[in-house]
Amino acid sequence: MRIDSKTRKSLKSAAKASLKKHYVMFVFMCLFASLIGAEFVTSDNFIAARTDAIGTVVSGYEEDILETEQKAASFTGTSAYLEKTNELIRLIKFQDARRDEVFSRSAGTINHILDYLTSGTIVSTISSVVLNIVGSESAADIVMIALSVLVAVWFWMFVQLVYSSTIRRIALEGRLYKNIPFSRFVFFIRIKSWINAALVMALHAVCDIAALITVVGFPIVFYGLFMVPFILAENPKIKPAAAIRLSWSMTKGHRWDLFVNDVTLFGWYVLGVITAGLTNILFGNPYRIAVYSELYALLRKEAIDNRLPGSEAFSDRYLFEKCDMARLRGAYPEAVNVLFSPEYELKDLHGAKRFFADHFGVVLWNTKDEKKYEENQASRQRIMFLKAEAEGTSYPTRLGTVPESGKIKILGSIHYMRHYSLLSLIMMFFIYSGFGWVWEVVYYYMLQGHYINRGVLHGPWLPIYGAGGLAILIFLFPLRKSPTKHFFATMLLCGALEYFTSVVLEYAFDAQWWSYEGFFLNINGRICAEGLLVFGIAGIAFIYFLSPVIDDQIRRIDPRKLLPIAVVLLAFFTFDLLYSNSHPNKGDGITDGFAGGENTVSEQTYEESVN
Repeated sequence: MRIDSKTRKSLKSAAKASLKKHYVMFVFMCLFASLIGAEFVTSDNFIAARTDAIGTVVSGYEEDILETEQKAASFTGTSAYLEKTNELIRLIKFQDARRDEVFSRSAGTINHILDYLTSGTIVSTISSVVLNIVGSESAADIVMIALSVLVAVWFWMFVQLVYSSTIRRIALEGRLYKNIPFSRFVFFIRIKSWINAALVMALHAVCDIAALITVVGFPIVFYGLFMVPFILAENPKIKPAAAIRLSWSMTKGHRWDLFVNDVTLFGWYVLGVITAGLTNILFGNPYRIAVYSELYALLRKEAIDNRLPGSEAFSDRYLFEKCDMARLRGAYPEAVNVLFSPEYELKDLHGAKRFFADHFGVVLWNTKDEKKYEENQASRQRIMFLKAEAEGTSYPTRLGTVPESGKIKILGSIHYMRHYSLLSLIMMFFIYSGFGWVWEVVYYYMLQGHYINRGVLHGPWLPIYGAGGLAILIFLFPLRKSPTKHFFATMLLCGALEYFTSVVLEYAFDAQWWSYEGFFLNINGRICAEGLLVFGIAGIAFIYFLSPVIDDQIRRIDPRKLLPIAVVLLAFFTFDLLYSNSHPNKGDGITDGFAGGENTVSEQTYEESVN
């Protein structure tokens, strides 16, 4: 069977219909793939990816030092200062030379393609780490670099690669069903196939990289293994080698068809370049995934009809055809009429307590009555998903290839419609503030090669992360039942919080702790489009997954033991606030020469660096 122009046209019509049904989710899943570097990385041109900003800062740093060296010579006249700046220049040149050694090649079209395909991949990362370890004299640096590469390998395998198959699972369900629950974003984790999915996708990537070395053989291997992520999305338990063989067999005779299909989509790539990635984000990327899903369904059917060896792996019947209503009703007996029962009313909350619970989701402490309320909400939430499956508008998980006993149930229906106690909110503030501090310290260590205590405070916390998390939990509580509304509301709320904090810090201390100058759609360098999108995505994960899971763990601790810990943390935090009000945390890498900000180094900073 050949895929002619008429067939491609029908496939694209079906893809557009699927995209129309799930436009917001498809755009969201592809945008997230772009942000984490899983796929569609060229779309980051639209939001000026942070990695580009880092490169600009590093490359521009040497020019700043040269310029300030000339200024310093006129007002200091000290040889020690000149020696210090020259040492910095030599260090930066050495770092640039080491970075350029990785995959450095002569000019040429093929070499440019290889540089593009390997840039940012795990291969380049490992090579850079090896060079760094060889050139490092510090045992601490060696340990830090080794840990960094382990994190990079883990992120590459278990996040980037697995997510590529995750979005294909979502796209395949979107072909047939009207509703796709957010739990599909943790599909492989929930069915306990995360490790197997990472191994399958890693073998797929290794095969592509091996073929890349031959250059000529790469297109054949690329299209021969094109269906591996789709096969894994349908059969998460398939072995890595079996997935490779099956994709190779089912694409035999169709690799040219797959190439021609990409050629017919080339106009969207061109339009994406012209619009700096905007059209890719809003249409091109999700449309391509939808088209590829239709192609997979077509080649899958042909493989089954021809009894292709290994085609028994295509076992997820209801991913491609609707189940009859009689069987659905038998599989979901408890879903009938449950949602028509009245919601549980909190009996012991009145007045101000009831107001804060209903409008902000906050209670003083968790009572037995509150527990009943949460159980009722969790039951209704679970039944709502089951009802959609029982009505045939969502994929019937109970009739899927993985039995219920083989699934992690908490990830299928996390109880996010809950009220948070004051004690939980206090602990979550410090958890998220501490996470933000660790994230930025590690981030800037990898960027500048040494420890930098980020933030205006001196303690191991960045309050803007904790405050942003609490603001989402409290002020957006009425929107919690609508993930789409919550996504956009989170962007607005966190954007306003970041802008306001930037203004207050700058006018209070005459310094900047971050800047988005040069980023797309930035407002006075205080907020930018990329940051807002990240806030929206993080807000979804924060509300519907992280916070409920963390709150469950906090509730396991005896409040009598947890309360003293909260009081001590608040005391230290209050002291840090008071002390930092007169002695803010400032300096190189914090308020001067930070990534994403202006590369300015004051004369005062250089005078201090001499001492």
